[in-house]
Amino acid sequence: MKKFITLVGLIFTVFFFKSNAQTTCNAEFAFQFINGNTVTFTPAMTDSVLTQHIWNFGDASPVSNQVVPTHSYAANGTYSVVHTVVLRTPNGTPVCTQSFTRVIVIQQAPPCNLVVDFSWMPATANPLTIVFQNLSTPLAATDSVLWSFGDGSSSLDVNPMHTYTNAGSYTVCLRVKKLTTPGTTPCVREICKTVIVQTDCNMVANFIWHPDSLNAQKIWFTNTTVPLGATDSIRWTFGDGTSSNVVHPNHTYTQPGTYTVCLRVQKRNNAGTPINCVREICHTIVIAPPPPACNLVVNYSWHADSLNNRKIYFTNLTNTTSTSAIVTWTFGDGTAANTWNAIHEYAQPGRYLVCLKVQTSNTCVRMICDSIVVGATPPPPCNNQSNFDFIRSTANSQTFAFFPAYQSNAAQYTWTFGDGTGSTNMLTNHTYAQAGMYNVCLTVWRNANCASTTCRTVQAGPTNNCDTAHVNYTFTRDVVMPNKVFFTAHSTMALIDQTWTITRVSNNQTIILHQNNPMYIFADTGYYRVCLRAVTVGGCVKEYCNYIRIEQIAPPNACVLQPYPNPATAMVNVNVNLSVPETITAKVYNTLNILVAERQIAGVAGNNVVSINIGTLPLGAYIIRVTHGNAVCYGTFQKM
Repeated sequence: MKKFITLVGLIFTVFFFKSNAQTTCNAEFAFQFINGNTVTFTPAMTDSVLTQHIWNFGDASPVSNQVVPTHSYAANGTYSVVHTVVLRTPNGTPVCTQSFTRVIVIQQAPPCNLVVDFSWMPATANPLTIVFQNLSTPLAATDSVLWSFGDGSSSLDVNPMHTYTNAGSYTVCLRVKKLTTPGTTPCVREICKTVIVQTDCNMVANFIWHPDSLNAQKIWFTNTTVPLGATDSIRWTFGDGTSSNVVHPNHTYTQPGTYTVCLRVQKRNNAGTPINCVREICHTIVIAPPPPACNLVVNYSWHADSLNNRKIYFTNLTNTTSTSAIVTWTFGDGTAANTWNAIHEYAQPGRYLVCLKVQTSNTCVRMICDSIVVGATPPPPCNNQSNFDFIRSTANSQTFAFFPAYQSNAAQYTWTFGDGTGSTNMLTNHTYAQAGMYNVCLTVWRNANCASTTCRTVQAGPTNNCDTAHVNYTFTRDVVMPNKVFFTAHSTMALIDQTWTITRVSNNQTIILHQNNPMYIFADTGYYRVCLRAVTVGGCVKEYCNYIRIEQIAPPNACVLQPYPNPATAMVNVNVNLSVPETITAKVYNTLNILVAERQIAGVAGNNVVSINIGTLPLGAYIIRVTHGNAVCYGTFQKM
């Protein structure tokens, strides 16, 4: 009984295969020259795993059983290439056999750098009309062009349009002959491709691409074919002899150059069976040489003049020997210089942020910024005079040196170290008896009306387990200037240092900001990679990167409004003066850039008062944005 059931299952399997599998053979093939004597052959049948391919290249070389072989001929000549296809059942029984012969001509006539290629797509008005595009390079106006469309017709046009009588599969060949000196071997190249012409296929194949932000020779491809099903067959050829069947592949080229990338999509039904709907598109991409390594380290030193402490001498310490380097100094007071070293006299004493930017090429730009103290520094405000910093001893992790940011012999300093001890020295050291977390406080007293206290947490003893430390950041955009971005760092541990690196993806131009929670104004639109390198309490170093897209910069026609009353309680008003009648739209946003109120009126020529009800809004600061025609105006007010 068991043998009978097995026999019935086998008969059913064979019957199922005969009913559903492909039972016709098609040995036709196309070919493409890789160079003067190397040719890649692509058969019409590539999908079935039960198909055997036998290639005879016509030059006494061994036959090949590869599906898509590449063969190099040793000498010029005319060769008859025979392709035989054998389709078998799963148990090995032949179903059909077919052979197809194509004659190719191998002729190398250096210098002949002609690469023949073409793409095609159906016309919108008639899918039986195919628009061909000649992608051959280099292609001159004097070159001879011959198209054969596989239906007995041909054309001498460079980029022809051909209408087929019936839908079907056609082998289209493009032959290009360059004009050469009489008596020399002509430069001739030919390529043949299989073109599927159909009337019931609304698929449009297309793709986009962009280079990797860290490797310009690595390209990310995105398949934008519509409609695209999960069972559709995908084949990419990257123009360098490699291919892929991934829907959205990435590919790394080994050499810079110009490549023709083609995407071929064949639709399949829900059962995975191919249907008569195939589209192919080719684009030319250029892989630029990788930029030279940028080992530029920018730095500078400075010192004050011995007779005039507001006159500062800046010395450029950048490690470059380039005589064409572009140098830019910004002195923090609205002035700048472009000399290698700089001398600058400040009008007022104080603390200034001085930046030095050095550029040796379009892809090698580095900048450093640091603060300097010029002349006599005025004492800080009374509520901000007790800031302090500390340094942990490298010899003893429980010993610290504490020093205040404001140092004056006229002030009184009181330290409490969080372990029951303290000090009244302006500069002090302290060693903790036990490891642990301590709250250190400094009180600075200048007079009865000027005193403040600041507290910070220190960790004595071994550092934290850095595996538990995580950092990231969030950002918000300025409502008036969408290219002005405010960054805020977040961490599972307290942060003691932040370094921000902002890199533009399109050209790898990098800006480094060494400050906490910075604000940065982006100069242009595009994608930027923003990285935060943070140091936590205990010495853990963590890094977090993300991408930000700047879609627009501050509108050049923005104007300023004066809302009234300000502060406002129930209603807020703005005056809008129009030269011609226009629709006025007023919108109110909170500090999170969320729309909370809106009103639109029909404006008349002259002054218009726009009133908005804000009675239900929470207390706080708000931004009002008014638009009319091409004008954009902003104002701020406080809700009380």
